[in-house]
Amino acid sequence: MIIKENRDEILSYLEDSSNFSAGRCEKVFIPENEQEVLEVVNLCNSQKMPLTVSGGGTGTVGGRIPTEGSVISVERLNRIISINGNSAICEAGTIINNFLQELERAGKFYPPFPTERNAFIGGNASTNASGEYSFRFGATRKYVMKIRMVTGSGKIVEIPRGKFLADERGVIKTDFAHFEIPSYQTPPIKCSAGYFSAKGMDLIDLVIGSEGTLGVITSVEVLLTDRLPERFIMVFFLPSEEKMFDFISEVKHKFIQDMYMLEFFDRASLFFLKDDFPEIPSDTCAFYIESTSTTELMEQWLEISEKYNARDVWVGSDPKNYQRLIDFRHRLPENINAYFRKLKITKISLDIAVPENNFRELVSFYRKFSEESGIQTVLFGHIGENHLHFNLFPADEKEKNLAKQIYLSCVEKALSLGGTIAAEHGIGKIKYPYLRMMYGDKGIKDMIRIKKVFDPDGLMGRDTLFPSSLLFEK
Repeated sequence: MIIKENRDEILSYLEDSSNFSAGRCEKVFIPENEQEVLEVVNLCNSQKMPLTVSGGGTGTVGGRIPTEGSVISVERLNRIISINGNSAICEAGTIINNFLQELERAGKFYPPFPTERNAFIGGNASTNASGEYSFRFGATRKYVMKIRMVTGSGKIVEIPRGKFLADERGVIKTDFAHFEIPSYQTPPIKCSAGYFSAKGMDLIDLVIGSEGTLGVITSVEVLLTDRLPERFIMVFFLPSEEKMFDFISEVKHKFIQDMYMLEFFDRASLFFLKDDFPEIPSDTCAFYIESTSTTELMEQWLEISEKYNARDVWVGSDPKNYQRLIDFRHRLPENINAYFRKLKITKISLDIAVPENNFRELVSFYRKFSEESGIQTVLFGHIGENHLHFNLFPADEKEKNLAKQIYLSCVEKALSLGGTIAAEHGIGKIKYPYLRMMYGDKGIKDMIRIKKVFDPDGLMGRDTLFPSSLLFEK
């Protein structure tokens, strides 16, 4: 086991892709196997030392950044243990990109991999993260079949899907835990907000998305699919957003069995791609679609482009152009972050999803603020899942205060529409106030009650999901 205590060596563990800057840490433990993970957890328990699990550092809500105590990094638990038929077992520190490359050689595919391929698969499970293929395949939860973990109380446990289910009273019983599930219901949409809860739920689904607050995941077994068939990417540039919902409705109706991705970029988003892709038509918005590749389908897609008066359609069917359009999709958040970092403007970003029948109303709500607030905004993302990232870029303190009010208004609107305040990025140390709005004080108390079953002293993931001060209230 490696132990880092030098300040310079620790600094990299005090950051991720969020703006969270309150990280503090005494030491970093880097175990090389599950037994060493157990040793670290038991040591911290004996010393009452808070312990934060560190993954690949790709999160956006500060979950891996410690506010006190020590860090346990799973970076050296990085073995792909087995790839066998339609399943694979990986240690928690396995880098997603390495895993995908091994699967490609085996003719297999792991659908819910996150957009950031340097993420660890343990983090993928602990946050219920997902990437571009979640439109077709769903988020990570449905692909995790077994989890091994060291609980905060210092027990090595194995949780296979289907073994530990909530009974009719909402109670889950195991040889290591016995508790009533939360009283709230997780909305049946894309969601990564707090502990999962549903009638008759499986214990493994509680651990998935728990963000390192119950223990340290050491390995996961996941479902695989066969390698995907031949596909092509199209980018449709429409003259305005006026018919965007008609477009979405029609392509979902006609092509739902053939599509793998359905994403959206508004006009302001495309501005940030102009330097890299100067051929983008002016004054347009764009739909980014990946579809099964056949001549017949291509003809049908071209008919759609004519019907909606597309200014241009880009097609990536050969490897070079396919990769170019993948770069087009991934470049946007990179360019946005770089631009506003240079100007020292803080981005305020919403990660909201709502049920499909309420999505139009939410987008109209966003657009009202875009037009009336005077704050620079962009709207882009996973439109096929009723989940767009609404980003605001306040230029001064006055706009920053207004942006915070807008954020709060959007959260209230989303909850009134049956939505979630965190569709894919989790809660971390940043979004507790909105989690509380979503589930109420009773829901937060339910989470704390369950956390204490796994982590009696409240040492794991301090200040993630909820402030640590709540753990010790009478």
